[in-house]
Amino acid sequence: MAAERYTRAELESLPTLAVGQADNLKIDDGSTRVWLCRCGIADGMALDALVTVERLTESGWVTVDEYGAV
Repeated sequence: MAAERYTRAELESLPTLAVGQADNLKIDDGSTRVWLCRCGIADGMALDALVTVERLTESGWVTVDEYGAV
């Protein structure tokens, strides 16, 4: 199953559920989490507005998609 890809504006309009070292957790439904990175190319990241999508598996959270939101 492919993960839905959100735009930067969609994710920025959502409340931040948790704050990580460089990312804001924007979506958490118990089986899927979507993180929006606060850092960008100017900070040494490969992309601006990097989105990381994780799915919960039997062994823990696994990254299933990463992309630069537009």
